[in-house]
Amino acid sequence: MSVDKPYLRWVVQGVIGLLYIFIGFIVTREQTIVLLTSFAILFACTYKLLHQLTNEELLWNGIAFRLLFLFSIPELSPDFYRFIWDGLVLQQGINPYAFTPDQLMTKSEQLSFGLAPMLYEKMGALSAGHYSNYPPINQMGFWGSTLLVPNNIMAIVICFRLLIILADIGTFKLGQKLLSSMGINPKRMGWYFLNPLIVIELTGNLHWEGVMLFFFALGCWYFTIKKGGLSALFFALSVLTKLIPLLLIPVYLRAQSLRKSIRMGGIGIVTLLFFGLPFFFSIGMENYIQTLQLWFKNFEFNGSIYRFIRGLGYHIKGYNIIRQWGAISPWIIAGMVLYISLWKEKHKASDRFTAMLFILSYYYFIASVVHPWYIVPLVFLALFTRYSYPLLWSALVLVSYAAYGNPDFNESIGLIAFEYVLVYGAFFIEWQQKKTLLKHF
Repeated sequence: MSVDKPYLRWVVQGVIGLLYIFIGFIVTREQTIVLLTSFAILFACTYKLLHQLTNEELLWNGIAFRLLFLFSIPELSPDFYRFIWDGLVLQQGINPYAFTPDQLMTKSEQLSFGLAPMLYEKMGALSAGHYSNYPPINQMGFWGSTLLVPNNIMAIVICFRLLIILADIGTFKLGQKLLSSMGINPKRMGWYFLNPLIVIELTGNLHWEGVMLFFFALGCWYFTIKKGGLSALFFALSVLTKLIPLLLIPVYLRAQSLRKSIRMGGIGIVTLLFFGLPFFFSIGMENYIQTLQLWFKNFEFNGSIYRFIRGLGYHIKGYNIIRQWGAISPWIIAGMVLYISLWKEKHKASDRFTAMLFILSYYYFIASVVHPWYIVPLVFLALFTRYSYPLLWSALVLVSYAAYGNPDFNESIGLIAFEYVLVYGAFFIEWQQKKTLLKHF
């Protein structure tokens, strides 16, 4: 079906809008078939719509779809309850890295915000039992968003949502400038800005990967126009929002002289210390590091290679080897980052983005936890390369929501296999045959 006729385009836009309203206000994550069917139709309609829009239409369509979520309370992810908790705890002058919610609830005399019992219940036992793992800039965003109306969930959610939408608009504009500087059609940013994964997981579910990506895109832009100091500053701010850019920044070591790299590194370290010390000076980083280690040694969700290795572990040793794998995998990741970053000079922007795409892809290939919103940076990085498998992954990763429709959140081996067979297949075809699989990409 072509949507080049105006009335057909309006029909497709209307279907997309209605599905976003349905996902934002009606459907729950336990309704697996309804949810996955909605995702599939959304991606099909968006694919049809994308190449029909101008740059300006891409922007306004993306904003309009996001604003449909403005007054919705996320049903697909409870993470935002912890975001609000951390922001309100900071308002009480309590360091969110110093106490778990479980610990604070036993000292209820320290908590003077009325939302505490509800937030504690809604965030879930897993979050309540651990220290916050959200970096300092994230915490400042939580704190700022809870300042005006600290006792109104909807008002705080709207503040979160507006910040995330503004960050996405900034990423869209910066991405277009980066694409133009590389001689690539800036309309390609539509694959990010209208991507249903991006809209649902960032604006809908309030994950802050979009804010991190905005700072990261600023760092990339200032590096492109040879302003290394500002580039280092914004790269550091992206790390202070989400830690994942730490894996990517070493790529820039081979993109400039050693002297410039040292200067950028110095500015980045000073920025990290400036924002990090107020949080960690009095308590150290033990609690934060302890929480991060859980992601390697205790948690598992939607993994691929990890799941295969876990199966071998059960066969050979008779138990889950996640702790052993968690002790080894950081070293594998570090070696992989150094090898890809330092292997050859990367003076061309396309080489840098391809290297960063591979680093992050390999990281998630071996990770034990791959939530849908983790794929957001891969979608962005892919736009500056000839690879389109992250766009396919952005659609397939949403099948992981099927776990919430099963008793005890048991994952479907069949759906995970379906997801990764297609993702790995697309990756290897594009890598070996040096051609893009996705039409119009």
